[in-house]
Parts: sequence; structure tokens; C-alpha cells
Amino acid sequence: MSRPILGAAALAATLLAPVGRARADLHVRWPVVDYREVEYEQNGLISFGRAGSGFDRAQSYSNAIGVGILPSWEMELEGESEAAPGEGLRMDAVTMENTFQLTDPGEYQFNLGFYAEYSRSVRRGRPGSVTLGPIVQKELPDFLGTDSIHTLNLFLTHDAGPGGTHATGLVYAWQSLLYLNAFASPAIEIYGNIPDIAHAGHFDEQEALAGPVLVGAVRMGRWGTLKYQAGYLVGLTSGSPRGAVRWQLEYELAF
Repeated sequence: MSRPILGAAALAATLLAPVGRARADLHVRWPVVDYREVEYEQNGLISFGRAGSGFDRAQSYSNAIGVGILPSWEMELEGESEAAPGEGLRMDAVTMENTFQLTDPGEYQFNLGFYAEYSRSVRRGRPGSVTLGPIVQKELPDFLGTDSIHTLNLFLTHDAGPGGTHATGLVYAWQSLLYLNAFASPAIEIYGNIPDIAHAGHFDEQEALAGPVLVGAVRMGRWGTLKYQAGYLVGLTSGSPRGAVRWQLEYELAF
């Protein structure tokens, strides 16, 4: 079965599943599927802002189990939790994530993928959501004397279920990675969120952050690979936190 047909079938199947509220994890997703690998991934985010604001020491975490089911399809099941300033951590949503690889790395000018996420809130009265969109990646050899990888996520998001709005939002993310070595490579990331693209308003009212991130991996032979990302992001608008610490830990094991 061809990749486009296979991807369309998988997407249609998940569209029929119950969906719920989803929020974008603050990390850049790649268009490459790790076929026949199982992985555990944790993402964390702590934001900072003015005392008494909704950003001051707010926390968000996700834990996911993923499997490369097919050469062109990876699926993850994720649990999300968060804590508003001054409140305790509590479970927020359960999410199913799908990454479809549309091209082989280096096959064309760009590496292309498609991302589809479906989430159900575990909190009463909160709607669910669906998030989907393209992943575009460009590899540039010999950039500033070394290889680099540049990745763009452009995802539309919409509430689903009782209590939702009619707004369609846009979540975007960018990462430029300068590959120095496998253990530690620097990157610059940009994140943004427009809650309603039909009424986007001024840029200063939107949420936007940018900052440096360190990316690396430790290969442990038959025991798998441990990957990490850690960085500090600075708010670019008045609708953003002043800053945020984000990290990602991922353990992969081939089967």
C-alpha cells in the first residue's frame, strides 16, 4: 500500500475517534518516523512572569509512550498535567498523537511530514480539541562550517465537543539546529500561538517566545538511546510569560 493511501487511512480512522481538548507541547516535532522503535518521552515547562499573573511559576508536563508502527506512521499516547500559579499539579488531558512521514530524509529538497493530535480533557466542563498540520524540514550542509537542520511546525487547532468555541487557532514552532556532535548541539527555537486566526489582533497580544536550546543524545548500544533537550525561552510580547524553562527527555529502544 502506498504511503499517501496508508496515511490517509490512518488519519480517517483517528478522525472518527472521540476527541478532546488539546494543548500544544512546547517542543518542535520532526517529520521523520522511527520505525520499529518504542519510546518514552517526558516534556516539562515552567514559566515566569509578574507576581500574581497567570504565568508566574505556572507548570506543565506531559508523559508519552510512542511506537513506530509503520515506516510512515508513528503513534503516541500521552498524559498531560498542569498547575496554575499557587495551585497543585493535576491531570489535565489524555492525548493521541500521530506523525506521518511523507518523504524519506534527503529524498527531496525538503523533508515533509504531517501531524495530527486528538485530545480529551479529563476535567469537567472543558472541551476537547483537534490539532493538525504540516511539518517542513530543511537540511543545510556546511552552514557556518558545519551541518544544520531547520524545522517548521504549522498546526491548526480547533475545539471539539461541548463547551468549545468556533475559533480556529494557529500554533507555530521553529527550530534551527547547528549540528556540532551527537552529545551536545546548540539550537534556536521560536514558538507562537494565535488563539483565533480570524481575529488575530495585534502581535503584542499573542503568545510568542524564543530562545536557545541544547540538544543531544547518548547511544547505549542494544540498550537504546537517551535523548535530551533543555533551554530557556524569553517572552517576546506582553501576552507571553517573561521567560520559561523547557526540557525534554526521551528514551528509545528498537524492537
